[in-house]
Amino acid sequence: MKTKKFTSIERSTLRFLDVDARTKFTKVGKETRQSQQRVHYTVNSMLEASIIQNFYTLIDYAKLDVLNFRVYFKVSYAEEQKIEELIDFLIKEPHSAKIETCGGRYDLFCSFFAYNPSQFNKILRSIMEKFPAQLQNYMVLTTIVSRHFGRKYMFDVRYPEDQLFVGGDREPENPDEIDIGILKELSQDARKNSVRIGKAVGISSKSVIERIRKLEKNGIILGFKPLLDLPKIGYKSAKISISYHNVSSEAEENLIEYLRFHNNVVFITKTLGEWNLEIDVEAENTAELRRIEIEIRQKFALLIKEIESIPIYHVYKRNYFPEFVIQKD
Repeated sequence: MKTKKFTSIERSTLRFLDVDARTKFTKVGKETRQSQQRVHYTVNSMLEASIIQNFYTLIDYAKLDVLNFRVYFKVSYAEEQKIEELIDFLIKEPHSAKIETCGGRYDLFCSFFAYNPSQFNKILRSIMEKFPAQLQNYMVLTTIVSRHFGRKYMFDVRYPEDQLFVGGDREPENPDEIDIGILKELSQDARKNSVRIGKAVGISSKSVIERIRKLEKNGIILGFKPLLDLPKIGYKSAKISISYHNVSSEAEENLIEYLRFHNNVVFITKTLGEWNLEIDVEAENTAELRRIEIEIRQKFALLIKEIESIPIYHVYKRNYFPEFVIQKD
């Protein structure tokens, strides 16, 4: 794949959008000493080149009384057309949240939303039955909580909130039909303006702005982010999966605190299943990813029982809005 390096204007623009993708171009321009028109052109150019794939909204699905399950699939690549059909089907599946091709023991990583394990089991079974020749084997993990740290390595910046918690033990909220409609619109494009959202849900743009602020205040919306196609700009990503032995709360907290301030760790996820912790890491090359894995293994040898690095090749979907909740009634 042909790669390109960021220009200084692209990097400075993305630096603000990575913190808050809804930042107005006038503000970005003022902070980066560019015109609003230049910022607009820069962002559009990155969208056209698919450096920015889209803008997504970080929604705490636990506030909607929803669980998240992670599945690693072993895939048969005998028929390329069937694989494309599989990925297209998963993208459109209203319970799917993430879809990524990967390496190692498995070929495809997905996560799914469901109200309970029984519903998730039905979703997984229906997918396996639809693609029996392609999906040979799988491993399931239950998501406990994710912590998002931002791209310190890329933009050399500390974020206002140096970690955002998604999932976990939350008291569910009860957003009304209009709020759910706003979440759906923002999940499709985090930069969609209030006028367009208002037309879609049937309220004024002023009311949209007020409701978005309330959704943020109540912790349902946690942020707005750009989804980057990292290989196109010369970066690599991987999941470093860890299982514990001799586990103690103190030892785990020491590891999490270390990861929280690591420049290359973008987010971590506590899980139930074969692995206890998944670490999403981004770096300039494979050697750097390998160095980070070894560094973690050596520094926390007393805690870590097993460790496995899973390269991520392409992200097809990242959506924190459980679309199926619209259909629940």
